[in-house]
Amino acid sequence: MAVDYRKQYTPQQLEPFWPNEILRMGVVVLCTLAVVGGLVVLPVVLDYVGLGELIEEETPADPRATPEHIRPEWYFLAVYQYLKLPPSEFLGISGKTVGVLSQGPFILAVILLPAWARRWSHKRPGRLHTTLVTLVIAAALALTFWAVWPPSLLFTLLFAAGVILFYILLIHEHRTIRRVLYRDEDSSP
Repeated sequence: MAVDYRKQYTPQQLEPFWPNEILRMGVVVLCTLAVVGGLVVLPVVLDYVGLGELIEEETPADPRATPEHIRPEWYFLAVYQYLKLPPSEFLGISGKTVGVLSQGPFILAVILLPAWARRWSHKRPGRLHTTLVTLVIAAALALTFWAVWPPSLLFTLLFAAGVILFYILLIHEHRTIRRVLYRDEDSSP
């Protein structure tokens, strides 16, 4: 139910959208662009008049070098460390490119994992599956610890407690699922 403003207000109270509101919005946009443009040229103007030291208190950042103290969040530490592993050049390809492209199969496996899991959901996981999952988790943990080396004691204790708790919960869930799903197979003669 739309409101007819022509009935609610008198013609003296109403003003047309075009050109009044459009002109107001145009003025706001132009003023905003003027302020942003002024902030863009401010460092050049200050440097020109001799006040460049107001802008750069330290040495400017080098976009080609990452300081050692900068690290990503803890959940990206394994990937961060993995990207440092390839040499600077491998078979004529940049090491960074090799590191990024080599993660493609892992990402594809994670995307396709639900389809794979559904395909074999009626079977027990085999030793190869268990071994591969354990190796991937161990590699991720090793890369994470390597990325924070030398680790702080608090981080190490919290991380170790989290890993132990994770595996305890994983074993408990695994046993519960086996008990529920495979009860019929175990009880058959």
